[in-house]
Amino acid sequence: MRPGSTTTMQREIKAEKPTGIKPPGASRAHERELADLLEYMTDQFAQRWRNQVFGGLHVDTVEKFADAQVGNYAAVYMKLANQVRRKLLKQFDDGRIEELVRTILDKANKRNRSELYKLVEKRIGLNSTELTQTEGLTANINALVIETQQWVKKTRDDTLDFFTNNSLRAMTQGDSLESVMKQFDGVVETRKNHASYIARNQIRNFTSITTKIRAQNLGITTARWITSRDERVRECHRVRDGKEFDLAKGLYSSCDGKTLLPGTDHNCRCDYELIIPAED
Repeated sequence: MRPGSTTTMQREIKAEKPTGIKPPGASRAHERELADLLEYMTDQFAQRWRNQVFGGLHVDTVEKFADAQVGNYAAVYMKLANQVRRKLLKQFDDGRIEELVRTILDKANKRNRSELYKLVEKRIGLNSTELTQTEGLTANINALVIETQQWVKKTRDDTLDFFTNNSLRAMTQGDSLESVMKQFDGVVETRKNHASYIARNQIRNFTSITTKIRAQNLGITTARWITSRDERVRECHRVRDGKEFDLAKGLYSSCDGKTLLPGTDHNCRCDYELIIPAED
């Protein structure tokens, strides 16, 4: 990525005959890197919650939150929870999240750009270095980076809300502190699984759309939907397999009533083949 770049060269590449290019898919390494960030954040939240929220309650005097002191303990819990929440929001503030996410997506972007342009160079002879230097898509990439940054911030905020509200609800229902903490452990695992899902979905979405905008910048307008072709492919994606579609619009199917770009639907493992048009 070249921050500040404003030079754009719109091309209309052609081949001797219609030529398909299978673009680079999402990197498992980048998915794992983003997932590790989100899981680390969740672990830090959980550790602080156990030590400074639950640990701050006087376990030796709490038999049950349904007793006459439930209101008092709920108030103490919320006070401790809000104190810890402020500390965690300071540790994982917007600036830090934005920087960490951009670092990961910069690597994903460079990989996509390098591998896609090398494929174009191999198929039709255009110089990949020149394509890189003249693409001028910084604003488009920045928009995709900001979208993922927002998702990570939302995941942070939602996790803190889940930690606060689920435990408070259990207290008001009269659960013991032991039961409350056991339920809390279950919430932690749920949030970590959600973090992995967000990481996988965002990296695949980022890769699919960066491929699309680069292809359009090269004058490629058509692609062919390709599924993973295994038993896990959902039916409404299977019916799209092998069909050509307009890159600018995506592919509609009456099966689900949606117009989709491969890799952008939730948990979608589909990909697409770019079709370089033939010379007139």
